[in-house]
Amino acid sequence: MVREITVDENYQTVRLFDAMKKGDIYKVPYDKKRHIGIKLEASRRNRDLRLIGTLKNKMDLKYRVSATEYPGFSAIICLK
Repeated sequence: MVREITVDENYQTVRLFDAMKKGDIYKVPYDKKRHIGIKLEASRRNRDLRLIGTLKNKMDLKYRVSATEYPGFSAIICLK
């Protein structure tokens, strides 16, 4: 499900990742600092999933972040 997220005083990146299910795509308005924070959170979550054994190797991902898939947005994609 593709969903566009509005950034207001209630926005928290961690809550977005907690609410995601398999196949979800969240579009957050692009800001360079926000995009870097989203990428860091995705890499943290992928690393933690590797450590507990849910993901098998470094190439295996659950969360992916893209700035080019939807121009003007940072796309957070939940693959698994």
